[in-house]
Amino acid sequence: MPSETDENLTIASSSGGESPERMFERILSNATASSGIGAFVEVSKDAAGKFAFTLMPAGESLDQIYKQASRIADEKGMNDRDVLERLGEVESKWPSHPGVVENAINEKIEASEAIRAVEICEAALAEWSAMIVSARVTKASQLSATNAGGHLFTQLLANYEFALERADRLEDALAVAQLSRALDPSDPENVLSSIVSLSIRIGRPMAAIRQLEPLAESLAPYVLYGRALAYFALGQQENAQFAIQIALRHWPDVAQALTREWKGGTPMPKPGEAVSELQVHFGYYEVFGPAWKSIAGAVEWLREAAKSVARLGARRERYTGLTRSGETAGVPETEEAVKKDQTELIRKAQVIGEDEFVRFLEVRPRVYVYDLTERGNTLEEEHTALYRKDMKIAARIAAIEEMLKTWPGHANAAIALARFHAGKEHFTDAIDLLEPVIFDLQKFWPDDLVGAGTIPAEWPGNKPLLSAYAYMVIDLAESGDATSAKAYAKDYLTFNPKDNMGVRQKAIEYAIADSEYPDALRLINEAPDPISAYNLFGRALLGYVLKATDAETALKTAIESRPLVWREFVTDKHRMPHHYNPGWVRYFSPEEAYNYYEMWSGLWLRKHGALLWLKKEGRKYIV
Repeated sequence: MPSETDENLTIASSSGGESPERMFERILSNATASSGIGAFVEVSKDAAGKFAFTLMPAGESLDQIYKQASRIADEKGMNDRDVLERLGEVESKWPSHPGVVENAINEKIEASEAIRAVEICEAALAEWSAMIVSARVTKASQLSATNAGGHLFTQLLANYEFALERADRLEDALAVAQLSRALDPSDPENVLSSIVSLSIRIGRPMAAIRQLEPLAESLAPYVLYGRALAYFALGQQENAQFAIQIALRHWPDVAQALTREWKGGTPMPKPGEAVSELQVHFGYYEVFGPAWKSIAGAVEWLREAAKSVARLGARRERYTGLTRSGETAGVPETEEAVKKDQTELIRKAQVIGEDEFVRFLEVRPRVYVYDLTERGNTLEEEHTALYRKDMKIAARIAAIEEMLKTWPGHANAAIALARFHAGKEHFTDAIDLLEPVIFDLQKFWPDDLVGAGTIPAEWPGNKPLLSAYAYMVIDLAESGDATSAKAYAKDYLTFNPKDNMGVRQKAIEYAIADSEYPDALRLINEAPDPISAYNLFGRALLGYVLKATDAETALKTAIESRPLVWREFVTDKHRMPHHYNPGWVRYFSPEEAYNYYEMWSGLWLRKHGALLWLKKEGRKYIV
């Protein structure tokens, strides 16, 4: 029966180019007559019958000295005396140690001597190969590199792959990377990212797609951007567009790095300094840039895709398509019982995520709630206190803005400020305030919440997030970004199907407006308040546009339940009720009739003949 290594080698060789086995034979063919590293590492059969690398005591000691030097270098820099002493000891005794080799080739590559870097790697590999040959290993499938000694060998191979890539020997670099992954499928050096990139650069994007197939759930940057680039190289525009939207949603910084114009100089961090955003961007550019530049038009396509997301609202593209989660378990009926039950559940809840302001808990299987920490409660109390103070509006706004700087996920503060801007019809400003809050509070969401969990509104801690979503839908709708509004409404109803904030009403309105009648009917059927005006009259409107046999029945039911709504539609003058509050309307009231007319009359008018049918046919159902 073939081993996992045999299968990996077969898969790798089928992707074109030189096979890993052939590359392994080439490496062994350069073995020196004798090796000076026998005192540090040896090759022998392990318990599974595979040949493996084993570090000798002297090798373990030198490897530890090198790791100590690396830790000190991270703190004090490479020129520190302790670092130089330790590195010098390892280099003098074991010059083919992969850490020593890595330092040497980095110096050569920075000096634009990539060919010399390759030669250094090959000289080190020749010593390791002598030991492999002496153990009578002839095929890569006979060798395992999953232990500590093997890891050093895969490190050396990773150095070799890097040097070959910088010397523009891409076919050889790909074969070395595939060999390294075959020897240790756990991929400690993350050479799979190099395999994907190199496969695309040498004109084999389908091979890159095959390598990424087992990683369907991975959100690693090289996976998401590699998949998008491979599809683009294959000319599969629909797949490419879908893939790039996912990549942009999760890693927008990568797109910024790939599409910016880099000037001379390398923004590398100094020892002991925090890595800046610019340095992170440059790192992305160094890793992904060559592959993207190798495909004609790819960078320009990425730039346009990134602009499109920004133009339409990246908010819409940051969702993964949630699916309906179902209803939550029943809760006690009395308010006192509810509070007692919720307190006990929070006490026993599993903490999914926590920062200094808020905790995200699982109180029942796949039922999640937010719970303010002591610091979060303090900030919320400070926010509430602002409205009890006699202060100018500008000062209050400034204070709220400072709170949002302290905690970007402070939903109540953001909502208050967003309502101020929305009142002035500055809807883009309101959206820009709410969006960071929503994404900040999403950071704890577990994977199984998507499509399966609920964030029910009956828990007080959830109301700020759900309110932010609801206002986001309203502000997006008012700003004219219907696509984003629909996406938010869909996701909101997924994790809060018992919506009590009017989001379902807006979702039904949009579905009918866009002629998505099956979705509209589903939303109506799933509504927890089937006797609301928007459900009753929405069903009647759907019956009319679909020419359904029960359209008359639906209209009769709606008008007999809400005669005031019908009268509001047929009257010549529409006067706002004295106590009208669009955020809170009572069933069967004049306020409800006026609210429905204000929100839905335009939709009835856009569906040709529907408004006339409502007025004419509805008359016979008025008592």
